Amino acid sequence: MTRSSLLAIALTLTAAQALAGTRVAVYAIIDEIVFEPSSVEPERVWLSGVFATPTRISSGLHEAPARGHLYFSVNPADPNGTRREWEVLQANVGTGRAIGFGEYWMPCSRSRSAGGGFPMSGDSNCSFEVELHAERTVAAPDAYPKPSDEGVVTVFDHDDDICPRFGLPSVHIVATMQKVHTPGSTPAKPPVCEATQGLLPSSYLGWAFDDQARDNEWAGETESMILQRFSDTSGLKLADLRVECRETICRIHLAFPTAEYQESEGNELAANALDRLPGFADGGQIIPSRWGPTLDYYLQRSNTN
Repeated sequence: MTRSSLLAIALTLTAAQALAGTRVAVYAIIDEIVFEPSSVEPERVWLSGVFATPTRISSGLHEAPARGHLYFSVNPADPNGTRREWEVLQANVGTGRAIGFGEYWMPCSRSRSAGGGFPMSGDSNCSFEVELHAERTVAAPDAYPKPSDEGVVTVFDHDDDICPRFGLPSVHIVATMQKVHTPGSTPAKPPVCEATQGLLPSSYLGWAFDDQARDNEWAGETESMILQRFSDTSGLKLADLRVECRETICRIHLAFPTAEYQESEGNELAANALDRLPGFADGGQIIPSRWGPTLDYYLQRSNTN
């Protein structure tokens, strides 16, 4: 498999609680809603308007906003919660207001795209999948995403909306949606995340690492610090650990004793070891191997050093 293919299927395999930073699955400006078979205990719903939906097999990315139609069936795990959210969606129809709904992450075991021999367990997480239809015609509905603890988001002033750990800031997605929905409009300029100025998008880190030269002073000290983090992580078992830093990016290669251990404990313990590393920006890129229980982490130096 080529390097570009690996980067395109970059997955976040850490535990769900480590995935904070992508607030919602779908961003929407809804112009019309149609319930099926009726608005009384509906089983399905058509949403028409402008939407930004998750990029399949990605770490927090969304597709560019586009006009179209989404077709959902009631989420079988939470039918009552689904219908409550549909009532909120209905209340926002025709307002021109941007909203967000559903949890971004879903178990990879339910993903249509997570094939190709990659080792994924029920604890692994993939981006929510939904099809944006050009026409509202006969189609198989997608299950509505799991309602988030926040419910339907209508105000985008959370820290993660401006400085997300993964993907584009919500405020930028919303501003682009408003331009697509109402051509010629001039949405308010979204706030800028000062912490990410001058940093690379996480999906570019693997490529950039290969092109960087080594900053011997920073790299040597940082490699020692990361190795110590892993040494201090109780319960973490590794068959191989390699840390290499260059000018601003570090690659951490982890090999676990077995796939079973990786899925049950290893992913979460490794994520804990790398969480909030001093001197590093939030987020990063994680690439699994199709050949065994290994992961490559790419993390970049923060712009405050």
